[in-house]
Amino acid sequence: MQILETDRLRLRWFDDSDVPFILGLINEPSWKANIADPGVSTPEQARQWMRDRLLNRYWSQGHGFWCVERKEDGERLGLAGLIHREGLPEPDLGYGLAQRHWGRGYAREAATATLRYAHEVLGLRHLLATTAPHNDSSGRVLRDIGFQDLGLQQTEAHEGLSHVYEWRSPEPAGDDEQQLRALVQRFLGAFDNRAGRLPQLAALPHWLIPEARIVVRQGEALSSLSVREFIEPRADAFASGSLQDFHEWIEDLHIEHEGGLAQLRLHYAKAGRREGQAFAGRGHKLMQCVKTARGWKIAAVAWEDVTA
Repeated sequence: MQILETDRLRLRWFDDSDVPFILGLINEPSWKANIADPGVSTPEQARQWMRDRLLNRYWSQGHGFWCVERKEDGERLGLAGLIHREGLPEPDLGYGLAQRHWGRGYAREAATATLRYAHEVLGLRHLLATTAPHNDSSGRVLRDIGFQDLGLQQTEAHEGLSHVYEWRSPEPAGDDEQQLRALVQRFLGAFDNRAGRLPQLAALPHWLIPEARIVVRQGEALSSLSVREFIEPRADAFASGSLQDFHEWIEDLHIEHEGGLAQLRLHYAKAGRREGQAFAGRGHKLMQCVKTARGWKIAAVAWEDVTA
């Protein structure tokens, strides 16, 4: 799935076609010096490294490190993105480019876009970043895009000292009801592909707990879907172009919450073009949410379209 675009770059999920590139990237001397030596020397090891370090996080966290491509020719340049790694209390913004692509501003461009995505799409309010103590160039990029330098620290995520940087949103978080309203707006907004927008289905696992279920009622038929079963066919419909100019919007929303539990009842409308044919509809959704250490998350969704 494609995540975002900049003037020169495209960021997308990695897939198996990227194994040769990853094998070369993580064996570059600069990667081993500034990040780590992963001990990967064969294509099969690189494929497993990708699954463990990259692909699995797309589904468990709703973000991860993405492939950075140059738009003009599709050449792979490196990786950039966000992970929430063990040993750090907040998600970590990171990037790494093949050395032959250094010095052209690609890292700054990818990092700036990743920060904007983290804040505007995912709704994250606090990020960290770490670099090797000697990696001054990466530190300069982080400071330039708005991170604060916290100096050298020992973290549980790294064996030795790391240079730690921090970014915090200047905007207030809002109360529980405001956060829940923002959550449902982000959920519906993930499907918006009007006027060339990129649908943000890749972010859905960030707003849903991993065990969430999505139940769809169509007439007398019920479908109970996992997060992945829900996302994949919809991502295919957007990628194939069969679903265009689509968006959903809230017509009415009621929120009930007590402690760390909440229930949202909403009436929605939708419109778009399916296989070139315009369509519109309405329906209602019921969302059950729980408040976690990472904020409000969706535990279950049930909905049905209303037949005119």
